[in-house]
Amino acid sequence: MAIENHMDEDQQQRQKRDLTAQDTWPLYRYRWWIREYVAEFFGSFFLLSFGIGVTATTTFHAGNTDSFQTNVSYLAITLGWGFGLAIALFITMGVSGGHLNPAVTLANCAFGAFPWRKAPGFMLAQLLGAILGAANVYGLFKQHFDDAGAMLLPNETMASKFSGVFVTYPNVSNVFAVWSEIFNTMVLMMGILAINDNRMTPADGYKPVAVGLLLFVIGITTGINSGYALNPTRDLGPRIFTAMLWGKEPFTLHGYYFWIPIVGPIAGALLGMFLYVFCIIPSGA
Repeated sequence: MAIENHMDEDQQQRQKRDLTAQDTWPLYRYRWWIREYVAEFFGSFFLLSFGIGVTATTTFHAGNTDSFQTNVSYLAITLGWGFGLAIALFITMGVSGGHLNPAVTLANCAFGAFPWRKAPGFMLAQLLGAILGAANVYGLFKQHFDDAGAMLLPNETMASKFSGVFVTYPNVSNVFAVWSEIFNTMVLMMGILAINDNRMTPADGYKPVAVGLLLFVIGITTGINSGYALNPTRDLGPRIFTAMLWGKEPFTLHGYYFWIPIVGPIAGALLGMFLYVFCIIPSGA
């Protein structure tokens, strides 16, 4: 009997030392303090990895460059971003709510749906995830970038030729691009609120897919004007990374366009939140 008790005690000690057992890993208990921020980081990382990845794939994909190929490439890009967002939301929505976007975070804070004290940590995690997501894609496609860089024309630079793989640039004037970012982010914000509002048509079980489909629809319809950043860190994170690689050009190209994908989405998200809360049916009303 004493031997059996001794064996039971030894087994219990081994279980306590087992790093796979919950609550025994010294850092396990602290994960609750940072899990939301870690989720936002990884969500942003995966979103940018998939989104920029599909842009890089279509850029370096061998084939003709006629109008049909161009249209197929743009369709692939919008699908890649939509599905990438859906996957990122599946990973994060149950932990942090799946903001993945400082504009969404700030809009929720401004209307009392999210505590201001968490906003800095969320936005920092989103930005870091975006920077590393861009770095991840560059690492995956580095040989392609190196090979293409060796064939640059005399008046071309890596930034002018390839920064568009990572960041957004407009196909219209900057003035029209501002409105495009505001309008598209307003639609995104209102759609997110409706999808997550139980008083509207329930989307339980497929909310991430619904939001991803929403992003796809925005991209395929009106996104071409400004590149539909709709998310400050989606653009700023890769812009910081490409500036570290290729100098300041990513911030100066297209008439210092970099500020528009920051200000436009924030204004659009606030407008979308206002219109939904005061003109539609806010949750719990």
